[in-house]
Amino acid sequence: MELIIIRHAVAEDKEEFAKKGQEDYLRPLTLKGRKRMQKVCVNLRDYVKEIDLIVSSPLTRARQTAEIISQIYYETKVVEAPELVPHSPPQAFLKWLRVQGRNYKRIAVVGHEPHLSVFASYMLSLKAESFIDLKKSGIIGLELESFSSAEAGRAQLLYSIPPKFLAD
Repeated sequence: MELIIIRHAVAEDKEEFAKKGQEDYLRPLTLKGRKRMQKVCVNLRDYVKEIDLIVSSPLTRARQTAEIISQIYYETKVVEAPELVPHSPPQAFLKWLRVQGRNYKRIAVVGHEPHLSVFASYMLSLKAESFIDLKKSGIIGLELESFSSAEAGRAQLLYSIPPKFLAD
C-alpha cells in the first residue's frame, strides 16, 4: 500500500490574515499557491497514475489543496480527518488509517507541518520527532504492507519530492 503525504500549498500570510479578525483555521490558499499546486499535481500524475482516496485536514488551506488534487486526479473522493490537524499526535492518524484505510491501495493525505513530517518520521522510525523537511506543496511517499495492519517504524520511504522538482 502507498501513502502519499502532501503538505498544503502556500496560504495567505498568518499575521496579515489575523489582522482581518479571522481565525487561522479559515486561512485560504493564495492564487500563486493554487497554481503551483496544480503544476505539482499535473507532473505528479506522470509518476503516480491513480489515487484511491484523498484525506484532508479540516482546515481551509488543506481542504483547498485536497480539492486541487481531486480535480487533477479525476474527482477522487476527499474526506476530512480531524486527526490531521497541526498538533495531533501521530498515533491518532495511524489509528484512523488502520480503520478507515483498509479498503484502499493508495491514499493521499493533505495536512500541515509539523504534523506531517512527524507522522512520516514516526512511520519510518518509531520516533515521534521529525527528521524530514517538508516544504509547502512537498510530497513524501511511504510504502506500507497494509493500511489495516500499519505499524509505526515499519514503513519504507519511496520518495521525497520538494515542490520545485514538480512545479518549476
